[in-house]
Amino acid sequence: MKPKKNKILVFSFFRLFITGVSCTFVGPLIPIISRDLNVGLDYMGSVLSLSVFGILITSLVTGNLIEVFGYKRIIFLGSLLNIFGCLGLCFSYHHIIFLIACFLLNVGAGIIGFSVFSLVGNYHSGRKTGSLIKVVIGNSLSIVVSPLLVSAVLYTGLNWRFFYICISIAQIILLAWLLLLNIPKSIKVKRDLRSLFSINKKISTNPYFLLFCIIVFVHAATMNTFFSWFTTYFSSLNIDIKISSLFLASYGLAAVTGMLIKNKIVKHVKEKRVLLFSAIISFAALAGVFFSSDLILKNILIFLFGAAIAGNFTITYSIGTDLHPGYTNFASGFLMASANLGVVIFQYLGGYFSEHFSKNSVIYIDILLLFVFFIFVLILNVGKKFPGVSAILKKSYKNVDN
Repeated sequence: MKPKKNKILVFSFFRLFITGVSCTFVGPLIPIISRDLNVGLDYMGSVLSLSVFGILITSLVTGNLIEVFGYKRIIFLGSLLNIFGCLGLCFSYHHIIFLIACFLLNVGAGIIGFSVFSLVGNYHSGRKTGSLIKVVIGNSLSIVVSPLLVSAVLYTGLNWRFFYICISIAQIILLAWLLLLNIPKSIKVKRDLRSLFSINKKISTNPYFLLFCIIVFVHAATMNTFFSWFTTYFSSLNIDIKISSLFLASYGLAAVTGMLIKNKIVKHVKEKRVLLFSAIISFAALAGVFFSSDLILKNILIFLFGAAIAGNFTITYSIGTDLHPGYTNFASGFLMASANLGVVIFQYLGGYFSEHFSKNSVIYIDILLLFVFFIFVLILNVGKKFPGVSAILKKSYKNVDN
């Protein structure tokens, strides 16, 4: 069984990496793409928001689709949509085509991300957090590689659409790999329509679980808006995208570093404590970025912020899905949907305020989000109703089964 698990981990790592690169390549290029398509930053924010709305919808239905069709077919579907999105971006010379292509790309990414998280969570339950972090490092690496590719494209004078031709080839190779991979269909639990409704109701009304939904809502919004509007923020400081995309690569490297550190820390420290320390450090670091006028100090603080904020979704996801053993797909759906809802709302706000208020808006928004994140993580750590993960697990498992 171990070799199969290792193959699934390796495939999942590269699947998230390529998916991440294809999706995050757009963010650093927002100022250029908006000029290329002759649209405002508010339109680009709307495109990103609508694209993530597609992911939000897939988060709610993918778990049930996995139960019916199995992991392999659903990942195959997500991969096809991802490829169609990449090919669409190759020919997106009109803003409507760009919108449709981004939508397909992100819907495919949503299906892939959900399926991979559920698959790894189900088949590595004995070491769930560590296994999920190892896989998500692939996605974190994408935010290192994407900005470097942006710089390379701009320095060589290539059209950004050329990148999506190359990434489409990588997507096809992964599709072939998937067909050769032996993936178990799914983990079934006996249930009928009535029990499905009962399970969804009890999961969605569990106060402990709702707390985790709020945490991932805020965290995902922070991570996505910061990355997408990073180069736009630096353009307000008269820093060229060729340079700011290198700063963004450093931020991505910080995220990878943070994931590796947290993979070690969670073996010795309670996961909710890790979340609390991460919240404190990330809030302090980003506040420092806001108040600092020195470019070098800004980048040092951004690196610290990236290391602190990384991995928090994975840790929260791991704890949240453990609240309902045997119902990972259902719990995953609510958590993923909560995260994507946060991205939908704040990507739009990021674009709107960047266009009509200030290109610094992403910093204001993310500092506010981090403060809210800190408050809810603090509640998780000190509230009397949250005595510890083991007690929550025991109570929640009993509630769902009754």
